Amino acid sequence: MNEEYQARLPLWEYVADCYEGAERVKYGPNAADYLPMSSLERDELYKRGVPFEASRYAFRRKIASYENFFRPTVDDVVGIMQRNPATVRFGAASDDESPREVRDLRDWGNRFNDGLAGLKSRLNFAQILFGRYGMLLDVVADPNGLRPSFCIVEYPAQKILDGMVDGAPNSQFGALRWALLDESTRKFDRARKVWSPVRRLRLLALDARNRYYTAVFEGDEAESQWRAFDLDRPDPARALYPTFKGRALDFIPFTVCNVDDLGIDRWPTPPYLDVARLAVENYVVDSWYKMGLYLHATPTLAVCNAARESNDVRLGGVVWPRGSGANPVTVSILETNGAGLAELRQAKGELKETLRYTSIRDLLDRSGANSSSDALRIRATSGTVAVASIDKTGARAIEEQLCFASRWAGATVEETCRRIYYEPDVSYVGAEFSMSAVVDLLKTNGETRTLSNRNIYTFLQKAAPGALPSFEDNEKQKEEDERKL
Repeated sequence: MNEEYQARLPLWEYVADCYEGAERVKYGPNAADYLPMSSLERDELYKRGVPFEASRYAFRRKIASYENFFRPTVDDVVGIMQRNPATVRFGAASDDESPREVRDLRDWGNRFNDGLAGLKSRLNFAQILFGRYGMLLDVVADPNGLRPSFCIVEYPAQKILDGMVDGAPNSQFGALRWALLDESTRKFDRARKVWSPVRRLRLLALDARNRYYTAVFEGDEAESQWRAFDLDRPDPARALYPTFKGRALDFIPFTVCNVDDLGIDRWPTPPYLDVARLAVENYVVDSWYKMGLYLHATPTLAVCNAARESNDVRLGGVVWPRGSGANPVTVSILETNGAGLAELRQAKGELKETLRYTSIRDLLDRSGANSSSDALRIRATSGTVAVASIDKTGARAIEEQLCFASRWAGATVEETCRRIYYEPDVSYVGAEFSMSAVVDLLKTNGETRTLSNRNIYTFLQKAAPGALPSFEDNEKQKEEDERKL
């Protein structure tokens, strides 16, 4: 597989485990990486042969707390991006300019049947957690092979194995030459009533005549079949040329969306990886802090030069030792001064303090009760500007899929560019308008007519969110008021 893919895969597993929480971090397959053993713990297990469950390491892992402040950071950022619905249009004057199959993507068009809103939510989540997501425009039909429709198939970052971008693109919709996707799944054996894993790879490619086709490699020989496959002259028995109402494509309708750009040849790291690492570091420090509390926080009674009268010695009781020799009996309490524990507690506090510079939750919610409104707005904006950039990149990816559908349905490049529009609402960056600025804009536009009525109304909706109906409803109300006059 691609070297970049091999380098990113451990990072994707890392952030996925940190997001899932304690069960994955403490007891998942990578648990030993998140909580390394000390040399003494390793010797106890592998040299002295102590059973794992009875080892000090197992006890330290059990009492440690994994505080998952990575999950709310991701959820908060994704939640901000879903705060306002995106604007989607399928025509310059009317959505009816695009065929029904293209417009259906707004409300359906994926295996969840939740339309573009659901797609945007999953895409943004993948951008924030992994930094990468793939979308393939496919054609599906009913059981009889009739009523073809478009469907956007989604691929997590771990499923996009490799690909190549041609230096000389053959269309205006991208220079992707081929892409290899992992579609491995499990199949149910009805006779034996068991599930078994099945290796499955899907190739998306252009042949020597620049025609788009797909090929599937399945089973234990999938890797070798892919290696031996001729990309330019595919085996007719394996290659499938997808069509929509008889139309084939001269480009691959696959979009790879990253953090701030598009392209299969871009391999970003997860954008909030540092927050995940802070959570794991805090988990490690907490394990030693809890272990220190267990070993040193309880005082130990030490009795010297005395015979043991009874095993029943309890905290809060009185010990009456009997001397055993010429040396006097001494009784004392052994306890640590707690300096090391205080240092560990301080280290935990410092790790959490670092989150103030990475977590958008701190930027938005913990700015301080005494901060001025301007200071709060500046701090909130500084935390959301980068989020808006990621949001716009995701919107570009979705718009590209809609453009692919328009082209496949028969529209020209010019028609597609004129009809298809998808734009996120990033007003959450904190832009606000004073009433005087609104009045000045209306007065200036009345003299110059720079903006249309619809654009002016959109501006007013931003200035007074929630106070105004839609533009169409407002126009109807104006007509009714004129009829009454």
